[in-house]
Amino acid sequence: MGPSLARNDSGEEHSIRSTAADVIPLRRDLAADGLAAPSGVTDSQVASWWEKVFRDMNRTLTDEQTAEAHRITSAGFGLLIDGARTAGVLTEAQAAYLSGLAVEAVRAPDFVSREQ
Repeated sequence: MGPSLARNDSGEEHSIRSTAADVIPLRRDLAADGLAAPSGVTDSQVASWWEKVFRDMNRTLTDEQTAEAHRITSAGFGLLIDGARTAGVLTEAQAAYLSGLAVEAVRAPDFVSREQ
């Protein structure tokens, strides 16, 4: 998968690149409520990954406005998943897994704050 682009406040595009070491730590078994079976991946590790993405863009999830924008966007992603499930684009299992990831993303700022 290639790089994705993000824009900063001045409208400049920046690549957000992932390498094997920078890939979000995923839990194998996520439920739609975001609760995962034990996998060795912690909420703190997931939050740290999101924080790195934001720090690469000179932002931080410890900033309340940035954290709230992230929560809103992540929740919107959850609604897109629900739409794809309803349209039959995703199976129930796929949608449940992706919904769990969206819930983890929504919760990430809460765990970054605890680390700071």
